[in-house]
Amino acid sequence: MIFGLGPLELAGILAFVIILFFLPKIMRLRMISSINRTVNELESIVKEAQDILVKISKEQDNPLKDPQESVARFIEFFIVPPMNLDPQGLVKKFSKILELGEDRFKDMAHEIAPEADAETKSNIIMVIKATIGLNAITKLVKHNMELARETGNLQLMLSLQMSLPLLMRMVKAQFEGTKSFSEGLPIGDGIGPLIAGRFINNLNEITPAASDLKSDLNDLGDMVSSNQEFKGRKLTILRAKGPGARVGPVGKIATEIIEKNNITRIISLDATAKLEGEKTGRLAEGIGVVIGGLGIEKWLIEEKATSNDIKIDAIVIKMSPEEAISQMSEEIAESSQMAIDVLKKSILRSPEGSNILIIGVGNSSGIPNIVSDITEIGFKKSNKK
Repeated sequence: MIFGLGPLELAGILAFVIILFFLPKIMRLRMISSINRTVNELESIVKEAQDILVKISKEQDNPLKDPQESVARFIEFFIVPPMNLDPQGLVKKFSKILELGEDRFKDMAHEIAPEADAETKSNIIMVIKATIGLNAITKLVKHNMELARETGNLQLMLSLQMSLPLLMRMVKAQFEGTKSFSEGLPIGDGIGPLIAGRFINNLNEITPAASDLKSDLNDLGDMVSSNQEFKGRKLTILRAKGPGARVGPVGKIATEIIEKNNITRIISLDATAKLEGEKTGRLAEGIGVVIGGLGIEKWLIEEKATSNDIKIDAIVIKMSPEEAISQMSEEIAESSQMAIDVLKKSILRSPEGSNILIIGVGNSSGIPNIVSDITEIGFKKSNKK
């Protein structure tokens, strides 16, 4: 006996000391192994997204001989934000940078598929953007993993491992959205253009004189507008041009319409993130401009609305962030009719003779400019029994 302790007590103390010494190392090894598997899965997703771009290129007439090299170069593309030390004119700087970025994306799409039509090229641009995002996330996770491995930083490993489940949910949803863009299918974020497209068709049916629906649309580049009338109110309905995947310069075009048509009320339609526990497809009304992104388009409209004393209404459809960036479900699509009913009530809040701007905000992928038959659009089947 040593210090009055028997063999079993000594063995237990020794085992405890060994576990205490090796446990952090074992935890690090297990966490690194788990994170490494996730990184491999992320790299596989990025590779699949690149393969989608290569496949699109080869399916078009006169494709590149080796699109793989161009695709690999494109996914490393970046945009440097302007300096914000002097906030004067910052929005204009951001707007210019993003405008130049859009021009580059169009050049990329043309290089991948020079003979493709405009709608296919707009889908290619969205696939490129989504792949760039997936690649950036993969590199960031891998960077943190390698940093944690080299430094042995247990806190960094823990925070990374705990954030991976939520991160992977978003990545898998974005990859599903990438496939939807490549196939010309709608995503959840397209609910705004869907409502606008259905409402234009609804008004055309009320006014049979507008027999040629296409001639009723004004082509505004990456966006379209339709001038309509509803119970004595003059409407301008604005949305991204479909069925290619576009978002369009909403702020720039909306401000031009506000000045030209003497707008007195703006109604924006968009998707919004729901909280866990809330039902997908629920509608909510509010005040303000509902436009996501960096905030440039939102700022432009708000500035014009403030200076012109314009009323601003918002109608949103709730969905999870994953649902917003993946293929639109039937459940979300069905909520568009309810939104149209609420939209009509919002229009009637303005007196007769008012000029109202309705903006269907969101991605137009897979959604025709005028939606006459919602069943012809490729929505994801609902899981509801």
